[in-house]
Amino acid sequence: MDGVRASGEQRYQAEFTGTAGEYFRIWIVNLALTLLTLGIYSAWAKVRKRRYFYAHTRIAGESFEYRGRPVAILIGRLFALALLVIVVAAGNLVPELSLESFSGKALFFAAAVLIGPWLLVRSSRFNAANSAYRNIRLSFLGTYGSCFRVVIRYVWLIFVGILYPYFKHRMVRYSADNHAFGDSRFLVGDFKKPFIHAYAVAFGLGLLGAVILLALFSLNPMEGGENMPELLPVAIYGGFLALYAFVRARTTNAVWNAIRIGPLRFECTLRARDFMWIYLTNVAAILVSLGFATPWAVIRTMRYKAGKFAALAIEPIDTITQADSVQVGAAGQEIAELFDFDIAL
Repeated sequence: MDGVRASGEQRYQAEFTGTAGEYFRIWIVNLALTLLTLGIYSAWAKVRKRRYFYAHTRIAGESFEYRGRPVAILIGRLFALALLVIVVAAGNLVPELSLESFSGKALFFAAAVLIGPWLLVRSSRFNAANSAYRNIRLSFLGTYGSCFRVVIRYVWLIFVGILYPYFKHRMVRYSADNHAFGDSRFLVGDFKKPFIHAYAVAFGLGLLGAVILLALFSLNPMEGGENMPELLPVAIYGGFLALYAFVRARTTNAVWNAIRIGPLRFECTLRARDFMWIYLTNVAAILVSLGFATPWAVIRTMRYKAGKFAALAIEPIDTITQADSVQVGAAGQEIAELFDFDIAL
């Protein structure tokens, strides 16, 4: 029934009501206090930011809630920082453990395989437990053991570059399968084909772009051709950013269009070319404005994403019952963010 409107099905369009002016005031205060407190205020800044975004994201006239506590996030970040210091110190004190050595890389990889599942589970539990809609919390039901089994089975795929999307798919699938809204567990259909296809198309476009750049760079300099070396990094970074946006749009559509929660299903229709344009122009505006256009760029992106997302229900949207909430520490989430470990939906 994906993509086909069922008889009697009601559509609830998402909307984002935040404004660049409002968010700029939050952003500039967060930035100033974070700098003045040498980063300590960043935990409170994160909560203020998320509460604003959640409160201004609405479906069926109701907004979301973010219930995370700054102190829990701060503790998580301190724990993450301590772990980073240990990793750096070990590499400096014992050259064999440095990430520049083969043994160091092997040890780091082994540690990542062991710790990564814990980070994923803790991060997912914290994010879910502190996210609510109509006073109903999300929850994450995965365990370290179940996550570790998925990782150990598929992690070898990352060593074969073109097979990385299959590993990413398995991890995103695991995350989606283990989420619940109240006492209604996510039911996830098959999204493997469109998910992998997004990466395949991006790979093809990237290869084509590389060939074109190589051809242009190899030509004899014509008028203005002496500027090619300076323009090459801009073209490369711009190309990577555009391909990232392309993959992000296509894979987000693939995942959400396959998810059901009780009587709800979802419709996500991000257009890859629109998303690529938004990302490229956002980055350009941020660079030109020396960062001050960041709030405008963020609000612009949020509005676009909300406008392309909807919930569809055969039954009334408020029929999903609430499950007991669980208090979860933030350490896993903050370590995951520190090491850029992200497979969130």
